[in-house]
Amino acid sequence: MPPVVALCMPAFNREDLIAETLDSVLAQTWPHWELRVVDDGSTDRTMQIVADYAARDSRIHLANRKGLPKGACTCRNEGVLATSAQYVMFLDTDDIIEPFCLENRVAAMESASTLDFAIFPGLMFEHEPHDLGLWWNIETREDELTRQFRQDAIAQGTGVLWRKESFVRIGMWNLELMLWQDIELFFRAYIQGYRYRKFFDLPPDLHNRVTPASLSRGRFFSPEKQLSRVKVARQVAALLRENGQQHRLKELRYMVAEIVIGAARSGQVSLAVRFLTWAFREGVISTRQFLRIACVISLYGGRATRFRVFRDLAERLQRPFAGHGNIGRIPITTPVTSKAGTHP
Repeated sequence: MPPVVALCMPAFNREDLIAETLDSVLAQTWPHWELRVVDDGSTDRTMQIVADYAARDSRIHLANRKGLPKGACTCRNEGVLATSAQYVMFLDTDDIIEPFCLENRVAAMESASTLDFAIFPGLMFEHEPHDLGLWWNIETREDELTRQFRQDAIAQGTGVLWRKESFVRIGMWNLELMLWQDIELFFRAYIQGYRYRKFFDLPPDLHNRVTPASLSRGRFFSPEKQLSRVKVARQVAALLRENGQQHRLKELRYMVAEIVIGAARSGQVSLAVRFLTWAFREGVISTRQFLRIACVISLYGGRATRFRVFRDLAERLQRPFAGHGNIGRIPITTPVTSKAGTHP
């Protein structure tokens, strides 16, 4: 039997966009799929729209979230556990996939049977596909773990096809986090040696929507979200030690600086100081780096950055810790071809 792909989609109050996403699933040239929509408590017409589609196509399954906490990752995990499909893919209710998406992804995975997951290229859009003319990200010469440390992730949840067994084995989505769930998942994959390949020679098959209403951008520096970032960094440090990669601890400094400076700028000075001290004790940052970041904390915490001279000083001090992310910044300079085909 041909392998089946389970698309796992959390849904919450997306009556305005979800039909467009569902239509892109129905347009797939690979017919062996099932769509597992898990609703997270919608109060609009989202569930009715999905139910109408499910009445027309038995491959679409609708369920209510059963577990806690509330959130997209709980819904995604429930979708995975409900399927017996060989492959799982995650899709958000505001994204669009090309008709050849599943066909190309399955062919790629089938061509390399030892892979745990594969990474595919995608584009970003705001209102309709191609309107921004931007890649989600591109391949570079740096390895994926290095890029992950520098907040230049080449993979995100919807840009990957997982072998279901591998996704369950890695521990699925971390339900303790309020953000950086994708980042934490791929840190686990890279550090623990899960097998993957990038298929960036294939045409982009995903259109990832950029919207100010994105849940991850709401209250970006709230205390609970800052603590979620801290938890990710601590878990990454522990994983590196557990897997004999202590020599890479210093690469965590980019994330540490981002978290600490974000906390200081949002008035959470005590959190910034505690986390900076932890990073110094763990060997993530040197004495000189500690003093540099501590100075930035003082400037923001004391509100000295109200004055231009101190604001410029703070920016200079934190410049060495800036990531080199390409996400959503690389324009498409050549026409994008759209086709399906078996990958060699």
